[in-house]
Amino acid sequence: MLARLKMLMVFVKDSDRKNSIRIVLECLHFAIIKKSTPIDYFRNFLYRKSANNYLDYLSLKQYYSIIESEKMVFPEVSQILKNKLSFKLMAEKQGLSMTNMFGYNLRNQFIINEKTVGIVNEEDLYNVLQDLFTKNKIDKIFIKPMTGVGGSGCMLLNKNDLQTFVKTRFFDIMEHSYLFENYIEQHPAINGINASAINTLRIVHYINKKQTVHILSTLMRFGVGDSITDNTSCGGFSIAVNSLTGKLEGSGRQDLAKGGAVYLKHPDTYHQLEGFTIPYFKEACDLVLSAACIFPNRIVGWDIAITGSGPLIIEANHNPSLYLSDIAYGGLMKHPLIKEILKEINS
Repeated sequence: MLARLKMLMVFVKDSDRKNSIRIVLECLHFAIIKKSTPIDYFRNFLYRKSANNYLDYLSLKQYYSIIESEKMVFPEVSQILKNKLSFKLMAEKQGLSMTNMFGYNLRNQFIINEKTVGIVNEEDLYNVLQDLFTKNKIDKIFIKPMTGVGGSGCMLLNKNDLQTFVKTRFFDIMEHSYLFENYIEQHPAINGINASAINTLRIVHYINKKQTVHILSTLMRFGVGDSITDNTSCGGFSIAVNSLTGKLEGSGRQDLAKGGAVYLKHPDTYHQLEGFTIPYFKEACDLVLSAACIFPNRIVGWDIAITGSGPLIIEANHNPSLYLSDIAYGGLMKHPLIKEILKEINS
């Protein structure tokens, strides 16, 4: 509800919106044709003057019909994907290129190097984490919730800040479950655009009825400011990627609830976005095609980081946030694979 209110406030203040009569008529037309409340007319920026093809975008009803379809999404696979630990362990066992996990905690029980350590007080937690830093010869640990979404709850722990971290985060760690991972050193070219966050590709795969895996859509997400995550829910933005060339296309767009800003350059580094070629793009797509065969939900959104030596899987999303793909593609209803999906679902 709060997010909807924020979107409304941005819409009211947006000087680039169409005139009120046109917006009302388009909303009515959208609702009649789509047989759905035109909520995503606003979320997808279709109220702006440049958006003439508003019927080419998915309605919220169409979006949910895809991600909740038993023909596309299988509960037993989704349960694995939703739990970052179960996904991580299975993906590693299958030999997929992943970020390195040092260990995890199930509330007060820490599993590090296949040993279980019970944490009773702050000193115990300090000693476990200090030992983790020392044995792995690292200075940073990326910590993320086992069941979190949208980058919420992720933390970056620097070795020099360990004592403060333990004092301020002790009860939070004891009351939740986290993965403790190696901090990724992303490709220098991507660092040139934004070095504060790990900026990831979101690649969505689709498996047709003949079990052929397709890349449905690709986009890139970038963090903004001091945020350590690139999620749009944390103020980051997304931009389309040409699936053939691996180049960024068009402008970056921030979520409407976060201000709806449009970027031609990164707002912090002023690095030009359009035309930037993503390193190891083909390898990233190949990695997704391989992973899709192991986690065979017919539609999954993959978050891929690009390091200096190639792509790594960060995580997989059983709910691939197709509205981001919708915006990046300029209306997914034009996509032949989306037409195929909706036809199958509605048959």
